[in-house]
Amino acid sequence: MERPQTGAVRPEGETPQFDVILRFEQQTEELFDKLIEKLARVTGNTTRLYNAQPPHVSMGIFDIVDGSDPVRVMEGVLRGLRPFSVTFDAIGAFLPGTLIVTPVMTDEMIAMNRTIHTVADRVFVPSRQYVYGAWTPHLTLAAELTREELVQAFDAAGLEWKPVSSRTASISLVHHFPYSEKLVVPLA
Repeated sequence: MERPQTGAVRPEGETPQFDVILRFEQQTEELFDKLIEKLARVTGNTTRLYNAQPPHVSMGIFDIVDGSDPVRVMEGVLRGLRPFSVTFDAIGAFLPGTLIVTPVMTDEMIAMNRTIHTVADRVFVPSRQYVYGAWTPHLTLAAELTREELVQAFDAAGLEWKPVSSRTASISLVHHFPYSEKLVVPLA
């Protein structure tokens, strides 16, 4: 799915953030894109579509506090990472209003997260929800849902849910507002 750039802007007063995202095989991303679009239709809530982000698992979100260039700092680390298999086995929620799917935590995923944070945490400030050791890997299906929308989304996704197995395809360094890819490293 082609993801158009949007007019999203960084909320005033927030520090610049970048995200290290793990992406998956094309057929897996297409499956999650269809589910995300279906949930937007069912609930009428298009927040998850607003910034045109592809389906992904965030391995870390970081604030840039001293002007350091995240591409320069992270490129060598990201190029040294290897692919692995992943299974998304459950649908869940971050309350009050985010619907997610969760991957089975594997040794490879933990090792990748540790490798990324070993370098990034020395230069950047990790987001509270993505601190190493206190991170819940997930793929967001719908966000900023009201209670009623969350129930609708959970019903719509859960009725057809079956675990999804895939392989990691790339690791990317992205900017949040507006969403843009700064570095994409295929995992080979």
